Amino acid sequence: MFEIGQIVTKENYTQAAIWCNQNGAHIENQAGGYVIAAHPAPAEPTLQERVQAKEAQTGLTRVVRELVLAENSGASEYVKELAHELETWAAVLRE
Repeated sequence: MFEIGQIVTKENYTQAAIWCNQNGAHIENQAGGYVIAAHPAPAEPTLQERVQAKEAQTGLTRVVRELVLAENSGASEYVKELAHELETWAAVLRE
């Protein structure tokens, strides 16, 4: 019925708005008219945001990672892999 880039008129504005809500789009005022536009893609999280989120999710803060990665820590291989991945990301931020 509608598509991205289509001009919206006063007569079909309500139907266009409903279509936009169901299809990840919105109506923009462009050059004095209204046009259907796609929502922008969400921004990728920064490395710092990814590290913070992973730390919060796993509880593997820097201090805990150091303990987990220490020789004979007794941590499972799964936890060691998580800690190693997270520490690799965090090391880049510390450079």
